[in-house]
Amino acid sequence: MAENEIQKTATISIPDLILNYVEPVRFETACRSCSKYGVGSACPPHDFNVVEWWSRFAYLDLYAVSIPGDADWDEADKRLSDRLLVLERAVPESLCLLSGSSGGKEGEAVRYSIQSLGGNVEKLCRELLSISLQWPKEGTDPGRLTLVGGLLRSKRGPDVRPMETKDLILRESLAEDISRFSEWEAEDAVKEYFSIEDDQTPQQVEQIFWEDRKNEERKQYTIVLKRTGEPIGRIVMNDLQPGWKAEIFRIYIGDPALRGNGYGRQAMEALLALCFEEWKVERVYLDHYTGNPAGRLYLDLGFRYEGVLRKNCRKNGQLYDVHLMSMLRPEYEEAVSRYGSVNL
Repeated sequence: MAENEIQKTATISIPDLILNYVEPVRFETACRSCSKYGVGSACPPHDFNVVEWWSRFAYLDLYAVSIPGDADWDEADKRLSDRLLVLERAVPESLCLLSGSSGGKEGEAVRYSIQSLGGNVEKLCRELLSISLQWPKEGTDPGRLTLVGGLLRSKRGPDVRPMETKDLILRESLAEDISRFSEWEAEDAVKEYFSIEDDQTPQQVEQIFWEDRKNEERKQYTIVLKRTGEPIGRIVMNDLQPGWKAEIFRIYIGDPALRGNGYGRQAMEALLALCFEEWKVERVYLDHYTGNPAGRLYLDLGFRYEGVLRKNCRKNGQLYDVHLMSMLRPEYEEAVSRYGSVNL
């Protein structure tokens, strides 16, 4: 994020968007005075029904960037566009909407803007982001300027807005991730410190995935590397009681070659922000096997040991002790003062 740049995000369902914020006739009429009207495939008039086009999706995640009036608009626009394109690559069946329409190069997808599809950006910003758009006038100080883009998520895609860190995107896990989970959890480097049986089958991984999907107290996330758009790890949350507590049941980076880059720490910081800032819990807890090097990371993040759960986990017919750790809200707030908050 550049100096003096303010970023805000919000999510709206497509039915709500269409009902309250999409006005295709009004905005196409306004677009007729623009020199780009009828030029290229990204701007009006469109050869499709705009409302039907929006209806293909389930959610719109809004991403707004507010910059000082004298800042470099093009540079800020590029940063926002790059961010949205990375999200699109990481989230299956999604489509990004840029702050300005783009016909794209030959072979590339058309990139619409929200307003080119009849979206009332001014109203969206005011009511969902608490941003009052300031329109620059010749000879006056523009104050702050705002760029607005979005990510459309498919009805078959994730139900929640993805989380971001410097290098990672954490999105809701999907059925297409199951085969990767099965491959990772067959590797000794992954299952060494988890209660994963050596003879676990792909069918069992799939069965557990769907059982967890139905369990309101469990949430599953896939860790995606921004620079490649490829999944690299997994998270399973358990015992979720918003306003009270949550357990980090499982978290790992699947490829050992990618460990040691700080990705595990980034994922943990994002999870803690989700738990304490979004779910408003008072307690986050986890446990780990004796010798798990991740214990050092948990301590550094601000977790505290509560004790040993003796013979609490079973693996391959043997019982193991696990070390119980937790973090309370005041401890999280103290930790954030050291490492900073995470953008969700």
